[in-house]
Amino acid sequence: MQITSVVNQKGGVGKTSLSVGTAAALAERGLRVLLIDLDPQGHATTEMLGLPEVPSTMPSLAKALTKMWKGAVEELVVTHPRANVGRGGTLDVVPTSPGMFDLVRRLDQFRVPGWQLARVIQFANYDHVIIDCPPALDVLTNNALAATTGILVPVQPDRTSIRALRLLYDQLAYVEQSVHRPPIAHYGLVPGLYRRPMSHYAAAALHELHGFGIPVLSHVPMGVVMNEAAAHGVPVTTFAPETVQAEAFRQIAHSLDGYRAGAQGPTIPAEQDFVFEDFIADVSDARNTNDNGARKKLYDLLPRKQRPSH
Repeated sequence: MQITSVVNQKGGVGKTSLSVGTAAALAERGLRVLLIDLDPQGHATTEMLGLPEVPSTMPSLAKALTKMWKGAVEELVVTHPRANVGRGGTLDVVPTSPGMFDLVRRLDQFRVPGWQLARVIQFANYDHVIIDCPPALDVLTNNALAATTGILVPVQPDRTSIRALRLLYDQLAYVEQSVHRPPIAHYGLVPGLYRRPMSHYAAAALHELHGFGIPVLSHVPMGVVMNEAAAHGVPVTTFAPETVQAEAFRQIAHSLDGYRAGAQGPTIPAEQDFVFEDFIADVSDARNTNDNGARKKLYDLLPRKQRPSH
């Protein structure tokens, strides 16, 4: 299973359009695809695909990430009813829910990136998982980066995107070091949201983006057809399959699927439950080693597990 995070902390670069379009194009190829709407704004769910938010009383991604609900990821899934899919394929969506905004605050108590999302999806039965990340280098994006096999980065051909890409590189290095995972693959940059013909300014910025050494994939130029497809709640590959944008998503999907055979995700560490007696034993051992005062044996009065003597 290949997990691709569509990520850029810079807003307004076409991240959600790229996530939805690529997921739909992969499903057209007859592949089983899961699109995860990790952005609390929920544009992929409600604006692009016309799906409802998950009611607060039902199981949701927010509840799964905070362990308020435990179950198979398939129980969180909604199959898109109107997307064109190839034989044997599917376009499934884990939609947003009202609890996603509060989730950022709850997960932010962890000082390092976590494996919460990786554990939720680790047993999913899909060829591809596409994660639409929020436009921020926050705890949700860090969770996606911890779980992912590679990233797809939408960019605008301008100077601000160049700076944003450098900041993203720093964040990738931070996550890799924090969770001790192998390097995250760079599947490609996708230039978009520019008007044709391309200006000299945009062409110069695009030339500089090529200098990062990341594959530059098919461009997705601006077009009213993207808004029209969203208004009908279907991917542009279904709504207007002959357009430049739809064809670009198919080429991106072809490139992305080429990595699937060799896709290798991180090793997810075993989850450890908090055991009070173990905690007390650790504190007591540290106290007895480092404290020579009257409190040296204080923690011996509390319940603890005996450690074998060496």
